[in-house]
Amino acid sequence: MKLLSTLLTSALVTGSLFLVTPVTASQHGMMHGKGGHHGMSHGSHGWKATLTEEQQQQVDKIKLDYKKKVLPIKAKIKQAKVDLALLVTADKPDQKAINKKIDEISKLKSEKMRAKAEKRIAVRKILNDKQRVKFDLHVLKKASKGKKGGKHGYHH
Repeated sequence: MKLLSTLLTSALVTGSLFLVTPVTASQHGMMHGKGGHHGMSHGSHGWKATLTEEQQQQVDKIKLDYKKKVLPIKAKIKQAKVDLALLVTADKPDQKAINKKIDEISKLKSEKMRAKAEKRIAVRKILNDKQRVKFDLHVLKKASKGKKGGKHGYHH
């Protein structure tokens, strides 16, 4: 089981690295108005369109640092979820081990949320008052919508 876990972790991390580059590139293009009709001057992302070149570089650096910090956490969460599924589906499930794995996942998710909050605070610090209002509206709008697309969680 340890070998299987190690192989799955390696595959997840390697796969995640390939996913980061295209997403980052497409987001970067949209932030600079290269997204066609999806330009950032529309909708809740209006704050990005008002950034100076210097601010944009600072935001990009903050985002890069955030992604470097969170990518390993995401990989650990995925691995822990696989481990949890294996524990739950064992011939004789060990409730104590299951609870411990759930606690581990909760701790990792908490780490990820803290990193996201740090990122948002760091971005807010480089904005002027007008930009900050738009940014805050964007953050509040995202919070009220919750996760989009239904790709996370259970829907049963």
